[in-house]
Amino acid sequence: MPHIQLPDFSLHYLEHGNGPNHLIFVHGFISSHAWWLPTLEQLDPQIYHAYAIDLRACGQSEQIETGHTLAQYADDLFQFITRLGLEKCTLIGHSMGGGIAMQFALNHQERLNALILVDPLAPFGTTLAPEITAWINVQQGDPVGIRQLVLGAFATAPTGEYLERLVTDGVNWEKPVFLGTMEDMARFSLVEQLPTITVPTLVTWGDKDTVVPFEGIVAAYTGIPGCALEIWHGVGHSGPIEIPARFATLLTSFLQETAAVKG
Repeated sequence: MPHIQLPDFSLHYLEHGNGPNHLIFVHGFISSHAWWLPTLEQLDPQIYHAYAIDLRACGQSEQIETGHTLAQYADDLFQFITRLGLEKCTLIGHSMGGGIAMQFALNHQERLNALILVDPLAPFGTTLAPEITAWINVQQGDPVGIRQLVLGAFATAPTGEYLERLVTDGVNWEKPVFLGTMEDMARFSLVEQLPTITVPTLVTWGDKDTVVPFEGIVAAYTGIPGCALEIWHGVGHSGPIEIPARFATLLTSFLQETAAVKG
């Protein structure tokens, strides 16, 4: 799978399809591009050209100890899209990746056709109790603790080799990226800026999500003008893995509708 050299590290990405519609998928905390594999398998390769990235120091991207903020990740994303030569694309972000996607839209929405936020980080950041934050932080690098965190992202968890891959990717998050993103997600605050996002936006959420509170979803949905909202009943924090066919169908129909509106 290919890498692309950015100003201070080499970013890894998975490419799927060769269609005319460019999609960029951004993963969340203790994750990698692998969280998008079930969805990518559902997309028509003749219609979509998808890129699922590994953020700096995540997955198969180069390890780097610095720059672990959502603002820097959004800038990395801009550098990636620019070096690919993409004038416009659709950005799909899950969890922390949704926060990165919102930040990118605020900085560069002229480069977007649409924005899809999947169980996104609340635009007011995380509001975890200090003892919960402390417990999460000590799980860094611990296979048992990371497995517990990964399983907590699902109402119906995957099994077998795929689950083990997700856990391994989480265990491989080293301290700079793990602790840095935890700190920055707590500082994250975009609520007052959301009304300036004008690109077509869809927010999805599973009503069994125990990671992102519904209040955070409401803040994104009501803050972004004209935003659409889809709630999955019986689904946890990771719809693209739990119900990939339904998610891909929704993604496809939303993009078709936005394209028709643009004419």
